[in-house]
Amino acid sequence: MAFNIMGSDIYLPKQTWKGEDFDSHLGLKPGTSEHKYGVEKRYIASGHETAISMAGEAVLGALKNATLHIDDIDFIIYASATHHQTLPYDAAAVLAYLKAPAQLSSVDINSSCLSFLSALDYAQCLFLAKRYQRIVIVSSECGTGITLNKTTPASIEVATLFSDGAAAFVLQAEPLAKGFTGAYFETHHQGYDLCQVRGGGSAVNPHTHSHADLLAASQFEMNGKALFRQMAIAMPAFLEKGLQLANINKQYIDYLLPHQASHRAINKLPRITGFAKHKVVNNVAQLGNQIAASLPINLHLLRQQIAQSREQISSSEKPQTVLLFGTAAGLSLGMGLLTL
Repeated sequence: MAFNIMGSDIYLPKQTWKGEDFDSHLGLKPGTSEHKYGVEKRYIASGHETAISMAGEAVLGALKNATLHIDDIDFIIYASATHHQTLPYDAAAVLAYLKAPAQLSSVDINSSCLSFLSALDYAQCLFLAKRYQRIVIVSSECGTGITLNKTTPASIEVATLFSDGAAAFVLQAEPLAKGFTGAYFETHHQGYDLCQVRGGGSAVNPHTHSHADLLAASQFEMNGKALFRQMAIAMPAFLEKGLQLANINKQYIDYLLPHQASHRAINKLPRITGFAKHKVVNNVAQLGNQIAASLPINLHLLRQQIAQSREQISSSEKPQTVLLFGTAAGLSLGMGLLTL
């Protein structure tokens, strides 16, 4: 017992910034954001757009594409790194937005940028246990709210990197389906401090810290060079072990779909991983790093690309094997295989 993807959809904010918008906002020489930081376009949530509203719209679109209704769903997983608010949990907020029936069960999963992969692995286990027939996974991120800082000087590397958006997938249990296979995760906790938002929990709170300290701790902090260095060292051995456990050779993988971590990281992946450049899904210039929503948004776009290709050649092209892979604050690495 595993699952098939019945439908998916994404929500991208209406407001977009181009490289020149970042140049103006950050006081940079014209062309810097595009040529140095790889910015063509970023999506910036504004006005009525919140993580919850974007998630809700993505779920509605995915259900429509699956020809299903919210009443047909048994379980919803909200898989994201940033929170709409501290309490209650975000899956409940999405269900409130959708006016979903009370009997629909829900949970949040947060493993930073790997949240979607963790949710796929969890859903696979639930299907194997025959707990549910249909599960929705939704990831939604409004990271620019703490990266385009208004109160403190913005880090250029951080400000030009992140983008907002949401994606939802409808999964249905199928006895002969492959589902999410070869799931493998590691946590290299030595990199815990390299990428963080220190505020919002018990570590930095109003009882022990001043308002100024709380404000500073609410900003996103990243040591990009150290993070990339540690990731580049750990990644080859991690992938080799994961592929060995999955019993699959690189040559049989049609696409490597990585978390869109950064312009620099994506461009170096072919050398680090040994995958040919044409197999690596790279949309970071147009979409940026959308945190936990990055993988599912790009997976939805890849599904559309494959479907259009099959329509153009009027054939049922062989199933495409996709290796989803990513790194996350923690420092965690994760991977798994889907067949599209």
